[in-house]
Amino acid sequence: RLGDVIDFALRELPGPTPIALVVLTDGNVTDGATLEQAAKQAQRMRVPLHTVAIGSERKPPDLAVENLVVEEVVFPGDRLQVEATVRATGFAGKMVEVSLRNGTGKSLTSTQLKLPADEASTTVTLAFRPDEPGALELELSIKPMPEERDTENNRVSQVIEVREEKIRVLLVDSQPTYEYRALKSLLERDPAVKLNVLLQEADAEYIEVDDAAVKSFPTSENLLLAYDVLILGDVDLGFLPRSSWPLVERFVTEHGGGLVAIAGPRFMPSAFRNVRSMALLLPMQLDSLNPLRSQLGSQVAANETFAVAPTDYGWQSPSLQLGESLEESQQIWQALPELMWVMRLDQLKPGAQVLVECPTRTNRQGQPLPIVLRQYVGAGEVLLHATDETWRWRYRNDDRYFARYWGQVVRRLGRGRLAVGRQGVMLSTDRTTYQPGESVALQTRFRNPGDAPETADGVVLQLQPARGPTSEVTLQRKLGRRGLFSITCDDLPPDRYEAQLVRPQIPGGSEKVYFEIQCPPKELAAVVVNRQGLREAAELTGGKFYAMPDVADFADQLPPPRQLPVADRVPWKLWNSHWMLGLFVVVIAGEWLLRRRVGML
Repeated sequence: RLGDVIDFALRELPGPTPIALVVLTDGNVTDGATLEQAAKQAQRMRVPLHTVAIGSERKPPDLAVENLVVEEVVFPGDRLQVEATVRATGFAGKMVEVSLRNGTGKSLTSTQLKLPADEASTTVTLAFRPDEPGALELELSIKPMPEERDTENNRVSQVIEVREEKIRVLLVDSQPTYEYRALKSLLERDPAVKLNVLLQEADAEYIEVDDAAVKSFPTSENLLLAYDVLILGDVDLGFLPRSSWPLVERFVTEHGGGLVAIAGPRFMPSAFRNVRSMALLLPMQLDSLNPLRSQLGSQVAANETFAVAPTDYGWQSPSLQLGESLEESQQIWQALPELMWVMRLDQLKPGAQVLVECPTRTNRQGQPLPIVLRQYVGAGEVLLHATDETWRWRYRNDDRYFARYWGQVVRRLGRGRLAVGRQGVMLSTDRTTYQPGESVALQTRFRNPGDAPETADGVVLQLQPARGPTSEVTLQRKLGRRGLFSITCDDLPPDRYEAQLVRPQIPGGSEKVYFEIQCPPKELAAVVVNRQGLREAAELTGGKFYAMPDVADFADQLPPPRQLPVADRVPWKLWNSHWMLGLFVVVIAGEWLLRRRVGML
C-alpha cells in the first residue's frame, strides 16, 4: 500500500506538513492508491518526494516450455517432428540442453539451444522416428538452471498414437519414365508401404509378371478407398473414364486421401483443363494454360539446369527435412543435383503454398519458379510437382535423399486417412493465469485436420469476459500445420475469460478454455524494481530520484531542515499544589509568631 502510506504521511501525521518525504521502496504497489496518485497529492501539497529505488531490475531467472506441437497419430518409422516454444528470463545467450523422452524417462533425442533475450521466445524442434506401435507418451524438457526458483514449467508432455498399419499407395503413369521406375523401386522396398501400380501403355501380360500391377483404375468409391495415397504421373486422360475423376475428388475432399500430381511433358496438367474435379484439386489455375500452345511451350528452356530450395513454408514442413537438423537439411538441399526439366506454372490459387522453388528463375508473374506446391482441399491434401526429375536426387548419394523425401511425403499424406472419424477442436492457452500486461497465447487444434478451413485466417474465437463486452479474434494457421491455428493477444484488461470457437462450425463441436488476468498482482508477482515509476513520482513533485549507488550523497541532496519545537513544556499549576499551600501556611504562621515576639503586632 505504498500510495496509501505516502498519503497518510502527508495528511494525517501530527505536526506541520513535512518539507519533504523520503521513500525507500521497490516502487511496486499491490493494493490501494497508486504511486502516481500519491505523487499528485504530494504535488498539490507542495511536498517533494525523494525516492530511493531498492531492489533488482532483473526478473527472477526462469525457463519455460510452452505450446507443444506434435502429430497425434503416426506410423512406425515416421519422422515425427516435435516443436515447442521456449521462453527465458535472465539467461540470454546461454546454451541449454533440450531433451525429448518417453514415458519411462528414456531419452529419444536431444539438442542444444541458445536461449533468447528476456521477454522474447524461440522455437525448438526435435525429430525422431517411433518404432513401437501403441500409445507413446512424449515429454520435452529443459534441464533446470541453478538460479531457477520454479522448475515445474521446464517440461511439457503429450500422448500420441503409433499405429502399425501399412500405407496403401496407388502409382499411376502412362509410360515407365525414370520418375516412375525410381518411385516404384523405392516404394516396393519400403516395409511400411503396400504398393500397387497402373502403367497405362504397358502390355496386357504386364500384370502377370509384376505382383504390384493392377489391371485398371478403381471404378468405384469403395475400390479407391482401398488406398491411402494416390500418385498420378504423366497420366493419359484418354485411358481413364471421366467417371474416375469425381471418385478422386471425393477420395481427397471427403475421405482425407492424399494426392500427388507429377507434371510431365505430355499430359499432366495441361490435358486436364476441362476436368472439373482436377481443376478443383490442383493448386494452380488450369484455365491459365493456353490450349493452343503445346505442352512443351510451358516448359522452361531445355539444356539448362536448375537448383531448387525450400521456401519458408517448406522449411516448416517435416517432409522436406532431409537431415537430422535444420542446418544439416540446408546443407543437403544445397548439394542436391540440379534439375533439367521444369514446367513453368504462372497462376497459382490463393490457397496454394509453395514448398520448393527455383530461386534463380521466375514465372510470368515475376515470382520464383514454383517446383513443389501444396493445397488443402476438404479433408485431404494435394501436392503438385512441377518436375518429374526428383529421381536425379539419387545421383551419388546411395538413393538416401530421394528415398527420405518420398518416404516422408507418402507417410504425411497417408496420415490424412487416419484422422478421418475424429471430430472436434481442442482449445488451449499457454497458461491459465496471467498478470496485467502479459501476452495470452491462444491455440486451436483440429482433431481431424480435414475439418480445418482452407484459408489461413478462417478460424475465429469469441472471448467472453466476466465483465465487459464480448470480442472476436482471428487466428492464423501455423506454417506447415494444416489443423493448427494460433494468435497472441496483448493488452487484455484484468478479468476472467471464456474462449470458444465461433467459426468454422464443425461436427463434434469445440471445447472451451478459461483463463484469468489477475489484478492486483500478488506480492511476489512483481519483484522487479519500478525505477520508471519512482523517477516520475520524484520529478512530478520536484524531488529527486536516487539509485542505490547514489545513496552516498543522499543526505547532501535533501532540502535544508526547518527548526520545529520537538515538544511543549507541561504547565505546572502552582496554586493547586498541597505542598505549596502548606508552605504558605508555615510562612504566614512564622511571620505572625515573629512579629508577636518582638512586639510588632
